[in-house]
Amino acid sequence: MKSLLGLLFIKIKNFVRLCIISKQRDSFFTPSSRIHPSFKLGSDNVLDISPNARFDIEESVIINQNNFITVKPNAKLSIGKNTYITRATISCLGEIEIGENCILGEGMKIFDHNHQYTKEPFSVSKTDFNIGKVKIGNNVWTGANVVILKDVTIGDNVILGAGCVIHKDVPDNTIIINKQELIIH
Repeated sequence: MKSLLGLLFIKIKNFVRLCIISKQRDSFFTPSSRIHPSFKLGSDNVLDISPNARFDIEESVIINQNNFITVKPNAKLSIGKNTYITRATISCLGEIEIGENCILGEGMKIFDHNHQYTKEPFSVSKTDFNIGKVKIGNNVWTGANVVILKDVTIGDNVILGAGCVIHKDVPDNTIIINKQELIIH
């Protein structure tokens, strides 16, 4: 009985912590969202989850510390089991799917949208977006400061080296590096 009460207390404490750190005062997890009870949330996170968004977190997910996660109305963010995220930015206006057994390194950024723009006259919208989807497979490891842009699918068993900007699909069993070359003047 005592251990059951302890487990219940931990679940309530984690839920309250999620509500407190949410950027929007009226933000909450809707009935359509699924949060596994083994989910662990570190300190100093901002979760901006819109009331009619879907946010699914599977078993043994750790969102460690200093993350900024936004899921806007009618958007869906899902995080597969045994995934670890720290000091990342995830901005979801459409759909972002993160697979199982992933490690997302510090400074990681994922965007499923771009600002709309016109060429003539040149103008970039501050509030209108082209929305897409991002799918990250299973067993993906990203180094520090990787950026993943909209309409990208990353296969299974992939390593993305530090500083890579991913703007097109990455096949299974691939290592991507950000090749830096020394230029001498």
